[in-house]
Amino acid sequence: MKRLHIVQVISNFPNAQKLPPTNQGGTEKIVYELTENLVRRGHRVTIFAASGSRTSAKLVPFPRGLRNQGIAKYVLSRLPRDVNVIHDHTFRSALGRLNLRIPIVCTLHLPVKQRVKHPVYLSMRARKVMGKNRGHYVYNGLNPNEYEFSDKKRNYMLFMGRILREKGVLQAIEIAERTNKKLIIAGPIKNKIFFNNEIAPRIRRNPNINFVGPIGGKNRQKLLKYASCLLFPTLWEEPFGLVMIEAMACGTPVIALKRGASEVMAGFPRLICRSVSEMVAKVKEGKYPHPAVLRRYVIRRFTTSQMTTKYLQIYQKVMKSNQKKARIR
Repeated sequence: MKRLHIVQVISNFPNAQKLPPTNQGGTEKIVYELTENLVRRGHRVTIFAASGSRTSAKLVPFPRGLRNQGIAKYVLSRLPRDVNVIHDHTFRSALGRLNLRIPIVCTLHLPVKQRVKHPVYLSMRARKVMGKNRGHYVYNGLNPNEYEFSDKKRNYMLFMGRILREKGVLQAIEIAERTNKKLIIAGPIKNKIFFNNEIAPRIRRNPNINFVGPIGGKNRQKLLKYASCLLFPTLWEEPFGLVMIEAMACGTPVIALKRGASEVMAGFPRLICRSVSEMVAKVKEGKYPHPAVLRRYVIRRFTTSQMTTKYLQIYQKVMKSNQKKARIR
């Protein structure tokens, strides 16, 4: 494959995380890993990201507070020459909505319906529901070497994610209450009123539940690899669910509600539940696949390397269709 010049653009609002992110930011993690992998494969990459980011690519830092059209204007005013393809990761597809001559691929990291020319969804389910089977899908990937494995587990369940109603944190608390098991809740509070009114009182009442806030680095690894299971009771149309593959890479089983991208758990259908009561029953039963089986499953399906290869295939397709159209014009 010839060396491409690829521009990566990430959202800059409301809380732009530096790359690589430290304790939150699934999208930032994916964009960072993809960028590093493209550079390692010999491609020239320019990335527009938060000021202070670290990357092997050429960084063009965003000024603070840029959003939507502001991002598009800023990128276009500083676009390098000889770009082959732009990869737009912004939540509103700021560049993908424009009619540019350069081909633009848009990854839709949220469950949104964007009318763009070349959408990429994070799962088959997201492509079906959000895109009516238009466009492409590429599973998120991770670098297995970054995830510590343990086949020895401790006596706590884990909920890890943004503290929002739709992420199912109340359902995780209910599972802890009904099983009388320990639960650690980790993640940034995204709705303070919801947390103070509905979550905090139940945590105070139950000594088995511990909220540790957003967590990164070695502490995050420890939580993931020693948990008896990760609870994933999501209530929304989850586009992927990165934490599920992170947990399994550490050898930790995931008990998930059948919402959104449950195809991520397709190899373990017994762990996909239709209700909270079914999740409670699975936790009480405690019969999980062997940790090594979980890790192998992730390595076969969900690595950064596989993700990068798929994106490169999409870049090539989009560039070809762009050239054809240019010739017709």
